[in-house]
Amino acid sequence: MKTTSERPPSITVAALLIAFYAVMVILWDIIAPFERPYAQGPVSVVLGFRVYGMWAQLVHGLQLVVALALMYGLWTMQRWGWQLVIGVTGYMLLSVSMWITIYQEFQRFFFAFFYLIVVNVLLALTFPHREKFGE
Repeated sequence: MKTTSERPPSITVAALLIAFYAVMVILWDIIAPFERPYAQGPVSVVLGFRVYGMWAQLVHGLQLVVALALMYGLWTMQRWGWQLVIGVTGYMLLSVSMWITIYQEFQRFFFAFFYLIVVNVLLALTFPHREKFGE
């Protein structure tokens, strides 16, 4: 396992940002589901499609597991951690693109823009150190 001194600061920042996101967004949605007027209960998005109720909560659980795995993989500089970054960012881009295309909720375009920022920040923090994973 890599020690903190071997981990670049930007990787530490990425792992901490993922931890913050996992607690503030995913875990909070599990504990206190945000009621959306159109859903009247918990809702999540899978590959651009909305899922509701218990299925949304299960998706939130899966998202939390992936976020924790991503955080651990980055923190310990595992090769699979870098590969998970690529997978997660690709999934985020695909899912938000499909969501915008399917629902055409352009008044909520802010969320798509936010996802693009998240993807770019995550890649900017990790990409320069991709060769150091799994050394």
